[in-house]
Amino acid sequence: MLDSARVSVVMAVFNVAPYIRAAVDSVLSQTFPAWELIVVDDASTDATLSILQEYRDHRIRIVPTPHGGQIAAATTGVALASGEYLAFLDGDDIWTPDKLQRHIDYLDRNPGVDLTFSLSAIIDESGNPTLRRSPFCGGVVRFETLLRQNLAGNGSALVFRREAFLRAGGYDPSLAFYYDRDVWLRMCLLRPGNVHAIPEYLTLYRRRRGQISRQIVPMEKAADQLIQKFRALTPEAVGAAEKEMRSNMNRFWAFIRWEEEDFRGAAAYLKRAFLYAPLFFLRDRRNLALSLAITAGRLLPLTWYRRLAQKI
Repeated sequence: MLDSARVSVVMAVFNVAPYIRAAVDSVLSQTFPAWELIVVDDASTDATLSILQEYRDHRIRIVPTPHGGQIAAATTGVALASGEYLAFLDGDDIWTPDKLQRHIDYLDRNPGVDLTFSLSAIIDESGNPTLRRSPFCGGVVRFETLLRQNLAGNGSALVFRREAFLRAGGYDPSLAFYYDRDVWLRMCLLRPGNVHAIPEYLTLYRRRRGQISRQIVPMEKAADQLIQKFRALTPEAVGAAEKEMRSNMNRFWAFIRWEEEDFRGAAAYLKRAFLYAPLFFLRDRRNLALSLAITAGRLLPLTWYRRLAQKI
């Protein structure tokens, strides 16, 4: 790839034809020019690959592969990367034009930092802005904090040192879900204070039907697997944070059920979130907001509720 590329952007894509052009164009619009884009197409069956092949920029490399899943595609992209820094961008997400510049400047100024993430604003399936955003944070993020809550939120929000990613062992193929959070946590254990949040909204994260993050039952199994893995690596940290971690995970699953208008299922997951860590649950205003939204869905006629939900 490019000798001048300081950051390698890896996109592992599968059947994202309606969104892929916006994602690639957001990389092309970056104010930081020294990047390479490696797009690994995981045997898409829609027009994703044909759209990608329309691009003629010499910094973009399209890599068609047999269908092997998200981890295999991302690992292929990393193996081809040449940059000092790595960034992942999902094929349905978008970066603001100053995304890479902000991260690279921060990493260059702070050699003790291995991993950075910025904040995310949520867009809907059509790319329209919503009122939802990732929690505001900035500066050093400790391992226990990252364990309790996935503050990074999504893989498109991060930029990190390739050497640290490889030293942490890369992706664990035994994890069907949470494989990205798993490697972020292992990177956090490399040295103290090496994970920092950049307090700017630089990623537009798309919520849409059919996302892998909506498959709750296998996600629950993977969550148990993740907790067991880190309990073996750092039992004291997991012991202090596990209940809060499970509470946050159950709130997220409740949120997914709420989006799908399964209000009874959403209420059940939110109850579990409360029972895992009652005081922790009550201190988070998001739990109150979701409780009210679920209650509205259960009590109001569906047509009234949908009108109200459009304004959220």
